Amino acid sequence: MTRFIVMNVLRLCLLVALLAISNQPATSSQTKNPLAGTWQANISKSQRHPNHLFKSATLSFEVSDALVSLTYTGVNMSGAEEKGTFDIHPDGKEHPIPGAPGLVEVSRWISPRVLDTVATKDGKVVGHSSYEVSDDGKTLTAKLSGSDASGTEFEQIIVCDRQQK
Repeated sequence: MTRFIVMNVLRLCLLVALLAISNQPATSSQTKNPLAGTWQANISKSQRHPNHLFKSATLSFEVSDALVSLTYTGVNMSGAEEKGTFDIHPDGKEHPIPGAPGLVEVSRWISPRVLDTVATKDGKVVGHSSYEVSDDGKTLTAKLSGSDASGTEFEQIIVCDRQQK
């Protein structure tokens, strides 16, 4: 990912995308949410935008009923390491995006395996992200779209493999 897409795949997913539409809670007291854990981008299975040809990316999700915390690390196309953490509020309500004046995110669970996020500015959608865990729990597919820092529209699909502890 370019510096912006590691921030886009992860931070842009919040700064310019990321939300969820759901009627189901993120976790139950007896079951761990399928999204929780660490995921490594599988570059060969992913469909990256030419402006966001990152070399590696790792996503780690911590999930509770009220919050999804996403920590990312990666190496962008220039070879620089990037990392950060941001919080997603999967309650269907607008939440300001820290460090991005005027941007708000709305996130919801579409199902226990799908988190959907939309970012808007002045009522206009500027980004969208969804994270879907496969039925077997081994693959995460992140679909991201929006406008990057240069104003260029992008779409990409990042396929990730679950990492064992």
